[in-house]
Amino acid sequence: MEKQSHFDFVTSIGLMILSLVMIVDSYRMAIDVGGPLYASPGMLPMMLALLLLLTSTMLLRRSIRSGGFGKNLAGFLSWFKSFRNSRKAREMMLGGLILALYTFIMAPRLPFWMSTSIFMILVMAILKATSITKSILITALVVGSIYGIFQVIFHVPLP
Repeated sequence: MEKQSHFDFVTSIGLMILSLVMIVDSYRMAIDVGGPLYASPGMLPMMLALLLLLTSTMLLRRSIRSGGFGKNLAGFLSWFKSFRNSRKAREMMLGGLILALYTFIMAPRLPFWMSTSIFMILVMAILKATSITKSILITALVVGSIYGIFQVIFHVPLP
């Protein structure tokens, strides 16, 4: 199989951006806590982010050497166009959207049993895992078991 360096190219750019954000946040953490940088809780994340920046820069350099900037960008855009039009990609994006809705909107505002039930039923419907009746039954068993074990037996408050 042919090596597709455009994936290395795009991944290295994403990792470089992530590492820069981590460096800035680590520095902010050190400023907020006060004291010398080497003694702050942001020191280890900053060191790891610097290592990530170094390795992602090396990966970017290698991918540009092997294919050039324009060829890597064109290869990625070509792949992305075909990926965007595929059915699996739409299902994956819809699943990610539902996960984001569950994490950032439903879970903080609704009781655990309700938000998790809605999430599980929607995911099983998207994946066409089983019939709607079985999905509801599976969801009730899973959510009921989690609630019973953690809330009733162990007295752990659920979100």
